[in-house]
Amino acid sequence: MEVVPAGRRSEMCSICNVRAHNGFSYGAYCCNACKMFFRRVLFVGNLEPCKSSGNCLKKCRFCRFKRCIEAGMTYTPSEIDMNNTDPLTAWIFNLKHQETHREFQLLNCLFEGDPTVKEVSEIDGPLQFRPRPLNHPMDLGEWVFITGMTSLNFLKRFTHVSMMNPADKANLLKYTFFDFSIFSDAIRANVRNQEFISFPDGTEVVEVRVDGVTETFLNGIRCRLAARVNELRVTQEEFMLLTQIFFCNPALPNLTVSGRGMLNTYQKIYTSALLRYCFLTYQQSAPARFTDLLSIFQVIVSTRQDISHLFYLNTMQHPYENLKQIFIFR
Repeated sequence: MEVVPAGRRSEMCSICNVRAHNGFSYGAYCCNACKMFFRRVLFVGNLEPCKSSGNCLKKCRFCRFKRCIEAGMTYTPSEIDMNNTDPLTAWIFNLKHQETHREFQLLNCLFEGDPTVKEVSEIDGPLQFRPRPLNHPMDLGEWVFITGMTSLNFLKRFTHVSMMNPADKANLLKYTFFDFSIFSDAIRANVRNQEFISFPDGTEVVEVRVDGVTETFLNGIRCRLAARVNELRVTQEEFMLLTQIFFCNPALPNLTVSGRGMLNTYQKIYTSALLRYCFLTYQQSAPARFTDLLSIFQVIVSTRQDISHLFYLNTMQHPYENLKQIFIFR
């Protein structure tokens, strides 16, 4: 085993931090041992919970895999084979652990700084969050910001994002992270048996600063998407696969021809994966389920448009102070 000197930390494996990395694999600079470990866990499984509640250092497979996720390692199949479910199962397993990590950061971390989406897209590797102090009061602005930053950190790990040129990557993240945020809010409402979206501590997702906004309009923002997700009883697996499809959108503005082509290719892979999952899970009713799940995208768009309209109405009369740059579109 090669132990890398302190002066060569940039050459060390980002998972074990002991061996020199052998290049960029699965979204992180890692050594061959950690690369093979990551793939083996995805395809073989057998990942039991840590006996030390996630605080052990070296030998626990669970904690080692957790470090792989924290370092940004991700797996995406290059195609979906209708006769081989192993890549699909491994991919969903990886996505679920990525989402668990995002939710942990949302509930337990803060982000220091005020970057633009472009600056976030240019950061090599995962974003760096710091632990949230116990009993730290979270207001609406802080919830909106940490939700946005954890969403950006989650989305920028996707294979199709990492393969795009800098301008296309920035545009893709700019036009998708907010939609993903409200979609994840609706999934949380479903898990909690809520009929409305809110932040984890129950804080309202909308703030009314002007007169004349009807309760019908506000309830549409709060309840429309949650109601559709609850009606369909969307599973975590379906949420993960829909996330890949919805936020790999070749119809977004300001993309280059090559960027649109790449997104179109990957969206076909992701759509095939969801269809395959539906056939495995729902058999004869798979086509109807597939169509119903895809219809959620329009509800996400409608909800985001209404939130945007409310934001602009509020801003016209009472401009927001210290608005974070990820929410400023230039």
